Amino acid sequence: MGNKNGKVALITGANKGIGKEIARQLGILGYTVVLTARDLNAGAKAVEELVAAGCDAHTVALEVTSAADIANLAKYLEENFGKLDILVNNAGIAIEWDGQPTNTEKVRRTLETNLIAPYAITEALEPLLSLSDDARVINHSSQLGSIDAAENMWQYISGFMTVGYATSKAGLNMLTQIQSKTLGVKGIAVAAAHPGWVKTDLGSDAAPMEVEEGASTVVSLVTIERDLFPHGQLVHKGVRIPW
Repeated sequence: MGNKNGKVALITGANKGIGKEIARQLGILGYTVVLTARDLNAGAKAVEELVAAGCDAHTVALEVTSAADIANLAKYLEENFGKLDILVNNAGIAIEWDGQPTNTEKVRRTLETNLIAPYAITEALEPLLSLSDDARVINHSSQLGSIDAAENMWQYISGFMTVGYATSKAGLNMLTQIQSKTLGVKGIAVAAAHPGWVKTDLGSDAAPMEVEEGASTVVSLVTIERDLFPHGQLVHKGVRIPW
């Protein structure tokens, strides 16, 4: 690949949807992209697509709630690349929009995947990120995690405000703020991205935004000049969203 820029970007849950599109856009910009997928075959199929599009793409199996898989991920990155420049915590679930009542188990599973997993992955990969001269962590969040939105836009968004999903994203926003302080002193920049309502398996065909546009917020946070990076903020297309 003649256009590689020497930077390695890991995107979790990237065998389809916004994650794969983020990887495609970054790959075309010259980043070496590593896609994680629960199903390695699905990851390999996505990599085939990206390589055909001119990207330097790789895949590794990762169930984000598995401590063993996270440890293997860190080992894989260290052995193959020796560092990590970009971590996009993209993997997430929304299992409460199935027409059935929310229950404790759904909330627990959602928090494990959408909040605890990004924390664990970032912690495990911090040593590799610290070897980069421009390390960035982007947590893929949502406006549905904004307490301000829940308070002031309830009439418009109440149908989407399920306990597990909204709480997991509110927690992810707080994690982002804390990480921006604790990792910022180590040279690792952290922010959260709200993609918008996007046509994906999660967003459904009713969504107004195409996947290419949905990926744009994360891509801009990865590529924006370092001195313009919105540390600790929740951002949509360059505009800060209230907590």
